[in-house]
Amino acid sequence: MSSKKKPVKLVTPIGQAVYPKLTEPDTAFNEAGEYKCLLRVEEDDYKAFRLQIDPLIEAAYTAECEKQGKEVRKAASEPVRIADDGAFEINTKQRAKVVTRSGDTLDFSVALVDSKGSPIKDKPKIGSGSQIRCAVTFNPWFVPSQGWGYTLRLREAQIVKLVEYNVSANSSFGVVDGGYEATGGEGFGEVLESDDEGTKVAPF
Repeated sequence: MSSKKKPVKLVTPIGQAVYPKLTEPDTAFNEAGEYKCLLRVEEDDYKAFRLQIDPLIEAAYTAECEKQGKEVRKAASEPVRIADDGAFEINTKQRAKVVTRSGDTLDFSVALVDSKGSPIKDKPKIGSGSQIRCAVTFNPWFVPSQGWGYTLRLREAQIVKLVEYNVSANSSFGVVDGGYEATGGEGFGEVLESDDEGTKVAPF
């Protein structure tokens, strides 16, 4: 029987998403792709989340030091942090593909639900400014060259308020009057829009 512990599952507070990649993986820095969602949260919510995760960090770090027989250095940054501009951030991510030791490829995705907890079948264009909370697992790691750290592995995301990014700005086509216009947002509560994937237009 394996002695490996089951990862601890956590739910983040609701935050404002920054460049989320929840329906299609980001391949800019990883050919295999990576789903991710960086949340900016309120200070009180940040402190409450730290109360949950700090004991996990301390226990996992202590265990690794005991395993290595010495005090190991910690990685330069962590997923739960205060940014240079003072924002309170929670960074979550999940690889889109993982190759096992046996050579098999495992594909992953992020389960999405709406504000009522119902599964989202037709995935929207989730842009910056959306209000989201994420279900994650706490996964510590140790690499001698980088030190000890942890990842908040993204498993599920709840879209509380949707800001859809507008792809028309990058489209090769012009406007055709009287034609089909896509609609969306049913079941999300309030649906907002942004001018571009990375530009938010939201009243919060």
